[in-house]
Parts: sequence; structure tokens; C-alpha cells
Amino acid sequence: MFSYISSLAILVHVEMIDAWNCGIGPVSGAISYLIAVPGDPVGVDRCCVEHDTLIDDPQIAREEADRLFCQCLESKESW
Repeated sequence: MFSYISSLAILVHVEMIDAWNCGIGPVSGAISYLIAVPGDPVGVDRCCVEHDTLIDDPQIAREEADRLFCQCLESKESW
């Protein structure tokens, strides 16, 4: 029974990692996901999406996008 539950938990985490938007590649994405999991991974993921959107906006300076990203992360439990 424990093995079944463990396998199910791993499968759920793998699915969530596939939908994860933080990090610049698979390694940094996996590390940031593992750091966020004990707290608020959904909230942290939203911060990453907002950060990417701000970076893509030519009217927003990179420093401002990073400042807002840090501010967003500070409001989450796991950072």
C-alpha cells in the first residue's frame, strides 16, 4: 500500500514539474520546484510567469522586473 501511495505522489510531482514555469532550463526548473514545494509552489510559479511577462515588456526595465519578482517571492511561504 505504501509503495502505491509513494508512486502516486511521485507521479503527481512529475506532472507538476512539467507545468512548472520557473527556471531557465530543466535543472534550474527542477531545483526551484523542489525549493518551492514545501510552501506555495502555485504562488511561486505565478511569480515566475509574471516575471517573464515583465521581462518581455520593452517598457519595463530589467531591474524593475527583478525587483517586482523578488517582492512577489517574499510574499510566498517557501522563499
